[in-house]
Amino acid sequence: MWVSTCLSYPAVLAIQAISFGEYIITGLDSWITVDEKYRFMAYRLVGFSMLWPLMFLNFFSLKKVAGAFQIVATAVKLIVASVIIFTGMYHILFKHDTKNFENSFKGSDWNAGNLVLGVYSGLFAYNGWDVLNFGAEEIENPRRTMPIAAISGITISAIVFILMNVSYFSVLTVEDFKNSPAVAVTFAERTLGDFHYAIPFLISLLLIGSMNTTIFACSRYMYSGANQSVMPTPLRLIHYTSRSPRLAVFAEVLIAICLSFIGNLDQIISYMSFALWSQRTCTQAGFIYFKLTGKIDNKDSFVVPIFVPITFFLICIALLVIPITQNYHVAIYGLSMTAGGALIYLLFIYPKTLPNFLYKINDKLVKFAQLIFNAVIDKFEVLEEYIEEASVLKLKF
Repeated sequence: MWVSTCLSYPAVLAIQAISFGEYIITGLDSWITVDEKYRFMAYRLVGFSMLWPLMFLNFFSLKKVAGAFQIVATAVKLIVASVIIFTGMYHILFKHDTKNFENSFKGSDWNAGNLVLGVYSGLFAYNGWDVLNFGAEEIENPRRTMPIAAISGITISAIVFILMNVSYFSVLTVEDFKNSPAVAVTFAERTLGDFHYAIPFLISLLLIGSMNTTIFACSRYMYSGANQSVMPTPLRLIHYTSRSPRLAVFAEVLIAICLSFIGNLDQIISYMSFALWSQRTCTQAGFIYFKLTGKIDNKDSFVVPIFVPITFFLICIALLVIPITQNYHVAIYGLSMTAGGALIYLLFIYPKTLPNFLYKINDKLVKFAQLIFNAVIDKFEVLEEYIEEASVLKLKF
């Protein structure tokens, strides 16, 4: 959980913010030129300029504000994907632009380490299927709904992504792909005429929706960990009317901003992916152990053939071992975060009691965070008391 909340999910948010800045600046290139040496910082500053408003958006009720915005962002996402797919299919079926599919793998780099890093980037697009369980408590029949949601979601995403990439290659060469800062923009410039000016901004709107979703998911994950006493107590604070875990939202955004400076986009994806797959490896090892020993007795669980988790476990091992042996820079950061999470667990979570001064620090942090974020500890037996106290502060946003 420490690796997820301090690396994996904030890194995803950082990637989305940087991509947002990249598309905005690319869209403005026709009118404003940003020198290449300033682009690294410019991408991040533009991304942060959207990240902070989204953070405040998530301080309020999801249903009233963030949820409505997410519907609009999803609609834009479908429109952009449809435009790219139909344009590409038109070039393939009617203009017969298929020459880029001839000798598609010519000049490929078959080095195992580089292949795994490429797989990391490819699999990053399919991330999200493993967060379905975040909302399991709100699902009426998870045993039936969860497998359907996972299988249908992955299938639809795979079909859409494959069609989009086929559409791209109907117009762009491999070199165009490698040299383009924003592939969708380059594709639009060659196929959509003057409408291509709108594409980077539509994709930016799409990324706003993705950032909004990531902030919601990772902050709730951190908040859940605090409720289970795995994360610091102040992260359990919620606003007493919107029920938003404001400190968790703020913490995830702050960590994402810090992580955005550890490297370029590809490096951040590699660091995040290594940490993510190390988590999945441990999770699968635990799942296989419990399945073989018959310790899974949850009535809502659904049966998975044993060869499925074993196959997935072996894939996870391969995706971890190869980078360690051939591209150790990627592994160092991910392993450091994993070791740091294990150390924190052994020092602060595993012991039944801690030194008294740590409890005093914890209490002071809780009180300070309550004042700053106008929030209360999510405990039903004392909720009314905290609501009365918080209302006196008059610190509503």
